[in-house]
Formats: sequence, structure tokens, C-alpha cells
Amino acid sequence: MGVNYAYVIEKMKWAGRLKNDSAVARVLEVTPQALSNYKKRGEMPSDLILAFSERFGITLDWLLTGTGEIYKPGKAPAAGEETREYNSNGLPSGRGMGGELDIMETVYISKLLKILRCQQKSHSAAIKSTIDSVIKTLEKESAA
Repeated sequence: MGVNYAYVIEKMKWAGRLKNDSAVARVLEVTPQALSNYKKRGEMPSDLILAFSERFGITLDWLLTGTGEIYKPGKAPAAGEETREYNSNGLPSGRGMGGELDIMETVYISKLLKILRCQQKSHSAAIKSTIDSVIKTLEKESAA
């Protein structure tokens, strides 16, 4: 199983409380285009990941796999600082946080919007039909 670098970059964005990919690129001292290329190619220089880990006190295990402790010993947020809940993938969960979306939910909503807004009306019709079918199934299951 390889490392999903797009996922790693999303976790970097969250862990560093960075607004967007350009902010991640600035922290890593690379161009936004270079960061985009890392995502597309599915590879990233290890020294960038190590530097980010050191700068923000994030463990490599969590950054690369989503497992284990998030913060290195002594690097967790201090009492009174923002704390977050985590889902089974080691990503922050929006549950219990005012209904905010977690990172992966946000990623998939963005992907859905891209499809729904594309010029190919058959693609958006297929997605809408699939969503309607899933919703009907969920409603039937909850009614039973």
C-alpha cells in the first residue's frame, strides 16, 4: 500500500491550520505548481514531509498513514487551545464541532460539485440519479 500524497497534503493543511494549498506550498518553501505536481504524480520529496513534521510537531506515522499519535511528545496543543475529534482515518471529524465537515467530506463534496457543474450533462445526471437512489435506500432502511 502506497502513500496517498494528496491525503498527506490535506492533513498538512489541517495540522498547520493552513487556509489552502498555496499556504502549504509556502510553508514547504515550494511553488504551488510544484505542490500540485506532487499531488498529481503521487510522490513527494521526503525532506519536505520531514521538515513539516518537525516544524509543526506532527508525527510521521499520522502524517503518512493516519494512524498513531498526531503530535510528537510535548507538542500537543496546550490546555485551552483548540482540540479536535478524529475519525477512524486519523482525520479531524466535524462531529460535535458545530456540524463542520471533516477533510475527506470536503474533498468529496468538492469532487461532486465539479461533476455536477461540468459541461457533460450526462455525468451530472448520472451522479444525481445515484445520489437519489442511495437516499431512497437509506430512507427505506431507517423506516424499517
